[in-house]
Amino acid sequence: MSDEQTRRDEWEDIGRDIEAKIRKEAAEWVGAETTDDWQSIGRKMEGKVKAAVATGVGGEAGEDWGQIGRRVEQDLKTGIAKCADAEPDDGWDTIGRKMEGKIRAEIATGLGSEPDESWPQIGSRVERSVKVGLAGWAGAEPQDDWDTLGRKVEDKVKAALREWLREE
Repeated sequence: MSDEQTRRDEWEDIGRDIEAKIRKEAAEWVGAETTDDWQSIGRKMEGKVKAAVATGVGGEAGEDWGQIGRRVEQDLKTGIAKCADAEPDDGWDTIGRKMEGKIRAEIATGLGSEPDESWPQIGSRVERSVKVGLAGWAGAEPQDDWDTLGRKVEDKVKAALREWLREE
């Protein structure tokens, strides 16, 4: 037998030993026999995982994946509805509209305007605020157009970089 064949045989033995160890540990974890095939171990593993997930979301260990999914969706929907000031029985469309309205109102009031402002109005307010801030920093005027403001910001950045490079 060649050295190459011997090395291959050794690796095959190691591979079989690794599989046996993993099979033994997986079987023990799920309560299967260590001599069970992977399909049997897999079915028992799925049952154990499914039971853990079901009880983890407040259900019964014997629930199927469909029941578990519906429970998770209902819990999620209830939580989002509460956050959106909607009812848990409301449809997703209603909950979504209420959530969007609440987010829009929070952003609008956070910017110092009325909670019923539209998204375009909020966008204009944000744009003005950004423009005023950048203009003040760059030595431009808030009424300058974006091209002028951009050139002044660019000049300010270049000047800062040149100064920084001279310091070294």
